[in-house]
Amino acid sequence: MGEFVRRLGESKNSAKRWHYVTYDQLHSMLLPEHKSPSELGLVFIETTWKANQIPYHKQKLALLLSNQRNFALEMKKKGHPIHYEFGSQSYEHILKSMSMKFQGLSVCEPAERMLRIQLQKLDKIGAIKILPHKGWLTSNDDFVNSVGEQPPWRMDKFYRYIRKSKNILMDQNNKPEGGEWSYDDLNRQPWDGAVELPQLPTFDANPITHEVVEMIQRKFSHHPGQLQIENIPSTYEQTQELWNWAKSNVMYWFGPYEDAMTTEHKTLFHTTISSLLNLHRLLPSEAVNDALTLDIPLNSKEGFVRQIIGWREFVHHVHRHTDGFNANVPEEKHHIRAGAGWKGEWAKPRSTLNVLEANFPLPDVYWGKKSGMMCLDSAVEQVVETGYTHHIPRLMVLANLGTLLGVNPRELTDWFWAMFTDAYDWVVEPNVLAMGTYAVGEIMTTKPYVCGTPYIKKMGDYCSSCALHHKKSCPISDMYWNFLHENNTQFVKNHRMSMPIRMLAKREPSKIQSYGAVTNYVRDQLHNGRQLDPKHLEMLKSG
Repeated sequence: MGEFVRRLGESKNSAKRWHYVTYDQLHSMLLPEHKSPSELGLVFIETTWKANQIPYHKQKLALLLSNQRNFALEMKKKGHPIHYEFGSQSYEHILKSMSMKFQGLSVCEPAERMLRIQLQKLDKIGAIKILPHKGWLTSNDDFVNSVGEQPPWRMDKFYRYIRKSKNILMDQNNKPEGGEWSYDDLNRQPWDGAVELPQLPTFDANPITHEVVEMIQRKFSHHPGQLQIENIPSTYEQTQELWNWAKSNVMYWFGPYEDAMTTEHKTLFHTTISSLLNLHRLLPSEAVNDALTLDIPLNSKEGFVRQIIGWREFVHHVHRHTDGFNANVPEEKHHIRAGAGWKGEWAKPRSTLNVLEANFPLPDVYWGKKSGMMCLDSAVEQVVETGYTHHIPRLMVLANLGTLLGVNPRELTDWFWAMFTDAYDWVVEPNVLAMGTYAVGEIMTTKPYVCGTPYIKKMGDYCSSCALHHKKSCPISDMYWNFLHENNTQFVKNHRMSMPIRMLAKREPSKIQSYGAVTNYVRDQLHNGRQLDPKHLEMLKSG
């Protein structure tokens, strides 16, 4: 930290008031109102305590810390007095000890529940004053007025309300532009090579980012994942560079290929801005407003806008209203392994709703062990390498296969939380516990998002290079039908599941037995760190 500390200089207590900037609010527009920068001092905290709660991907740590340090220097350059605190204790402990030095300290309410709980304790004793978070595009009233106080809550109802109330993509008759609220039916094309894939941008690392990367390699070498310094946008200028690249190179084709998957490209036509949005290096309002002005097809524009003002805002409200799905959770849940099988230290996991009572341990394939399933191995490899995949590999490969295996939803959630650079509790828990695994039931989804081999084959090119033949030896469809069989009582009255449940009922008992045999074989092999044998799977599938 020598270069950073040198540039930062000595802390000055000359400001009239002080504001703690959390790690996910790295934008000047989120600061409290002030007449001049010199009167508002900014406090930053960098503590190893956070990295010891969850073994975050090295790339995630590097992205967060390099952006926080660079933002502190950017704010110093603007004239704000800066106090940057290094420590090893919790944020609550550090701030409590600082509160006497910086009386009247304020903070904007953080998005993460983990930090918010600590700050609420300090707010109660007057050690800090929590201010509203100005980065969200929608309010609690918007949420309640659109979907009500109590679940079940549905995103499409919220999304339509926000579109209308804020006049987003609405015509002069207050109807959705183009006549449809969603253009998902146009956004499900597999990538077939007809459109050239974009060249991903890289970034020149400044000395501050180099210093962060060196520190992580030294202190957190035991954490999972690889570190690619050229893929870390760490300054405001680099954030804008990434966003400008996205607007010029991927937004036009985002819609049609939104759900496509390929081994030939890491991100296809996804912007990859989610990590910076969640740090607020790029404001969601800026992203939406810019998208609305782009000369791109309506299905691409609407699909992007829905990701932000629909899904991103929606899951934030759901997480806040359910206190991170902690309401009415039994005190004890069995079979939850701290660390989800990670060979290292991990804080004690939280109890989690688990309506399907799934308790299979997360297999080592999620940490990089090969399974023999190209779709799973390829998705995991990308996450290990970059800390990122787009939403369809996350949902329809990583979460889908975890759900079909019956992996404990808390273990799968914690893996996502640790491994993705854009994962924080408020976004990862709704996406995995609710949508990905159906662990919380119908609070915010109507059915489990699971699929068999045909969907993965249709939307990706994994099958063409997989050792498992998509019909003869791929186990995914068998696991799908076994999942329905094992959870039949949960789904028999669910109208969204009526068709597959009826189809299941028509299957011969011997076929249902073979589905179970295939699933148990996959569970056994992956649990013991062994790859799947195509010939053995063929034998099991034949009954």
